[in-house]
Amino acid sequence: MSSNVRIPSGSFDADHKKIKGDPKLDQTPRLRVIHALEDHAVQNILLSLIAFRILNALSIETFFQPDEYFQSLEPAWQLAFGPNSGSWITWEWKHQLRSAVHPALFAAFYKLASFISQACQLAPANHAELLIVTPKVVQAVIAALGDFYTWKLAQRTYGINDKKAWATLALTILNPWQWFCSTRTLSNCLETTLTVVALSRWPWEWLIPSDPKEQNSRETFIHTSSGKKVTSSLRVSLGCAAFASILRPTNLLIWICLTSSTLFRLPREEHGQTLGQALAQLPRVSNDQAKAFILTTVVCGFTVLSISIVIDRLYYLNWTFPPLRFLYFNLAQSLAVFYGRNDWHYYLSQGFPLLLTGFLPFAILGIWSAMRLEFGTSELHDRHDGNTSAIKFRLALVSLFVPMVLSLISHKEVRFIYPLLPAMHLLASSPFVDYFEPVLYLMARKSTGRTGSNFLKQILLMGLFLLNLAIAVFTTKYHQTAPLSVLSYLRNEHISTYLAQPPAIAQIATADTTMIVGFLMPCHSTPWRSHLVFPSIKAWALSCEPPVNLDPSARASYLDDADRFYADPKGFLRRTLGAPPKSRRVWGAQQPRHGLGISGSSMEVEKVGWDGMNGTKIWPEYLVFFEGLEGVLTDVLRKSTYVECWRGWNSFVHDDWRRRGDIVVWCERPS
Repeated sequence: MSSNVRIPSGSFDADHKKIKGDPKLDQTPRLRVIHALEDHAVQNILLSLIAFRILNALSIETFFQPDEYFQSLEPAWQLAFGPNSGSWITWEWKHQLRSAVHPALFAAFYKLASFISQACQLAPANHAELLIVTPKVVQAVIAALGDFYTWKLAQRTYGINDKKAWATLALTILNPWQWFCSTRTLSNCLETTLTVVALSRWPWEWLIPSDPKEQNSRETFIHTSSGKKVTSSLRVSLGCAAFASILRPTNLLIWICLTSSTLFRLPREEHGQTLGQALAQLPRVSNDQAKAFILTTVVCGFTVLSISIVIDRLYYLNWTFPPLRFLYFNLAQSLAVFYGRNDWHYYLSQGFPLLLTGFLPFAILGIWSAMRLEFGTSELHDRHDGNTSAIKFRLALVSLFVPMVLSLISHKEVRFIYPLLPAMHLLASSPFVDYFEPVLYLMARKSTGRTGSNFLKQILLMGLFLLNLAIAVFTTKYHQTAPLSVLSYLRNEHISTYLAQPPAIAQIATADTTMIVGFLMPCHSTPWRSHLVFPSIKAWALSCEPPVNLDPSARASYLDDADRFYADPKGFLRRTLGAPPKSRRVWGAQQPRHGLGISGSSMEVEKVGWDGMNGTKIWPEYLVFFEGLEGVLTDVLRKSTYVECWRGWNSFVHDDWRRRGDIVVWCERPS
């Protein structure tokens, strides 16, 4: 679009766009062509973002958080393939703390992928790969929508063709945290996308006063074309906000802060003003606008709540409300503390730096500038600039309010403030453009002028890009790769050895297709059925159930399965698994006979706690552990039939001493 055409940000009334220099231009065929080209360009940007995030998702080879699998894909697997499919259902689901809305999304695509696999008669290896890739692609599309609506929010704030709106999109794409986390199947990632969609459709135009000549028409707001479009957009905003709050109840903090600052003005002290006069000036919106907001909130909230309750009823087979139970268990019983305590300043000292990396200084400047403009300016002479300042102030307010409240909770994680990242990208873009615009101008013109501060800024910009690139590559290619690669090894071993057994003959019993794996490592150190795939891979692992419904004294001395193992590895193995196998029968003339029949009797097998269930443990055919246990297991299994059959690189460093070093697999082989 030509530079003399400007569409004010924050306007929903597409029929009355103001075109500088020619108010009647919006009726001409020329402008209709321009609008069509703009729509086509927007579609291309969205498709490019989807392709970019799919590439992002498929390139990730590292493990981040257990919740990426156990709070989404494992229950989704159970929904799609039934209770006997081998999914690991953690204690949160058993106590109905989580909404099934998020897993239901992936379950639908699991079913679709399985149907396609059966229709195409894919080989087991290809079938497994399709089921592994499917949730990655789904989440990639969700992440791309988050990028797209971050850009749309920036357009509403700065203007459609403003450099700062494009800079916001650039920061979103170049942020290494986005590359590392946005395409993972965490509920926080979907929550972030829903939040930014809601923010992009929020009624920001209510933040500044109407023109005096428009004041008389504000009470008939709902009946105008503009009012109807705002109400339609508000439904989308509040619907997404409701779904985000169902996924993560703490998301309500964003909307409490934003709603109160949108509907009410900040109190300002004026000389000679009575209390009644001050209170009368607090409402920011008209009566019709307030009614529209309340009505839409009730309708959207009720609709989303009903959908959530029905989905949870179908999953849990009884009526329940997980968000309330989530708050009760994590706040009233303080069970979140079982997974770690953090300093009060965690979000300031670690959360924001991890989210923003090299963009952190610009975000700090953006927040400070937004707060300073709001409190330092009594009148805004331009409605566009006024709306921009009002939006930025409220986004800055939310970015400070939410971490402040979450800091009161002992257990903290950087992903808890992830939904704030799009807003901080928007706030950071303004000082980023102000600082680097001369350099970007020279680079665009391929200028050779390298003198003074511009040369230093070019070096800084290139260094910032290389730093972000290095972080993105390291965290997605080299840090904690073994938790995924070991499951690929086990899955391929199962396909080649167990699913490809020669046919039985009269003298030889039918080969068992069941493979037994044991994980001697901290709980949830690897994905589970979403990557093991085949139900015939029977596996057990150390569990870490929290002290539910225990009194404080019992809770203080509580040790989970993993704690007991690492406190006394040899004693734990002796008491739990018994004596290791010292001989192994062979199948046929040379090959080992695999299967449950060798590892234990049928009675023992029925008592085993597969997939996180309560029960005993038996010596497996494949034993998986971190390198730090190699010395202990060498002593325990010195005269056994176990030998090393796989070793995978994990990471250079790790904050958990139990997870340091390679991941090693020992296999039971014939003596």
